[in-house]
Amino acid sequence: MSLTSLVSKNTFVHLVGKIISLFLSLIIFSMITHYLGTEGFGQFTTVTSFLQVFAIFANLGLYLVFIQILSAPKTDEKKVISDFFSFRLISSIVLLFIAPLIALLIPQYSGLIKIGIFITVFSYIFTSLSQLLTGFFQTKMQIKKVVFAEIAGRLVLLILTESAILLKTNLIGILVALIFSSLVEFYVLYRFLGQQIKISLLPDFHAHLNIFKKSWPVALSMILTTVYFKGDTIILSLFQSQNDVGIYGASYRILETLILFPPIFVGLIMPYLSRSWADKNLESFKMIFQKSFDFFMVIIWPLIIGTMCLAAPLMMFIAGADFLVSAPPLRILIWATGLIFLGTLSTYAVVAIEKQKLMLPFYFISALVGLIGYLIFIPQYSYYGAAYMTIVAELLTTVLSFWIIYKTTKFLPNFKIGSKSLLASLIMGFFLLILSGQNLFFLIFVAIIIYFAALYFLKTISSQTIKEIANLK
Repeated sequence: MSLTSLVSKNTFVHLVGKIISLFLSLIIFSMITHYLGTEGFGQFTTVTSFLQVFAIFANLGLYLVFIQILSAPKTDEKKVISDFFSFRLISSIVLLFIAPLIALLIPQYSGLIKIGIFITVFSYIFTSLSQLLTGFFQTKMQIKKVVFAEIAGRLVLLILTESAILLKTNLIGILVALIFSSLVEFYVLYRFLGQQIKISLLPDFHAHLNIFKKSWPVALSMILTTVYFKGDTIILSLFQSQNDVGIYGASYRILETLILFPPIFVGLIMPYLSRSWADKNLESFKMIFQKSFDFFMVIIWPLIIGTMCLAAPLMMFIAGADFLVSAPPLRILIWATGLIFLGTLSTYAVVAIEKQKLMLPFYFISALVGLIGYLIFIPQYSYYGAAYMTIVAELLTTVLSFWIIYKTTKFLPNFKIGSKSLLASLIMGFFLLILSGQNLFFLIFVAIIIYFAALYFLKTISSQTIKEIANLK
């Protein structure tokens, strides 16, 4: 089976799983927004965003380094997994439990938010461990197991969220549901891992030190990235009302849902990028990177143009009339979403060519620009300032990471497929504007038909690529 077919098969399986998971997540999201309203959802967003910052700190860059080391030839998989898992467990517990202690010192946060942060720590510990196990199954191209675990967790979350709403347990009941769903997903993945490898949980501190030496540049870059990725919501929660946080959080939740996909695909091609570079096979590296770039171009443009046209009916349908005001920030954030797609690809590629240390000063610049921008514009323009500065920060990071790739490989992907995808998306958007006011699902169906028809007539994808992608035996 060719590389394209192998990656396509696993991407297809994960994509189907993500579609199911996305569908369940949208139902849950709709339930929560309708139940809590803008202010209550603002509290929910504050709790989860605050903890996400510390979760990324606790990540310590282990995921990317774990995939890279595990993909190397003649690797002692049991030893590698045991060392990384025990290190992740210790770092997650230590760093995540700092969060509620800091929350106690923030006067703008109510007692309910502080209690929510304390109990939801456990959810992020389980999620942190699940992410590492996902890396193992990605390198083995065993995506079905990841999909099964994720869907199981979402189903539990759906059932427990509905129970919390029926019992009228307010915010805390929703957060408890989140904890148990994370536990279920982790438990399923851990059982799957146990069928192949029996890992040791005894900490090897010498191995942990070596892991940290390899991962700290990635960890620092992720921490700096977090400053502008989650700093907007945190600063918004300090300077504006929870109602504003809820409005912005609803649109941002769409962004967070969409950007779950890029790591799936790039995680699958990461071992091949790493091996191509390690084998000094620059042509193979260029080919894989170009195809991945083209793949994202085909997805990004219809996503942006479609959301620009359908933001209002989309938010109305998903979150309810109270969140119709979330449509304008969503139209802004969708551009940041496209940049994050490309930024994920370029960032993983930088790790594959082992130039992650070069990114550190650039991440610092992006974080500094983002932080200063948030502090200037959020107090004055609320969530509009947050949304526009998110675009600025993501654009800066993406451009700089592509520059490092070019500096090292003397290669930048061409925009041939991207330009055709943009043209096809504009054609799609033209028809969406003409049909404005029709049923949302009808508009989405029409958009899909028109876009892929335009791609076909513009000859955006070769017949050979279609045959390879279609070969999913």
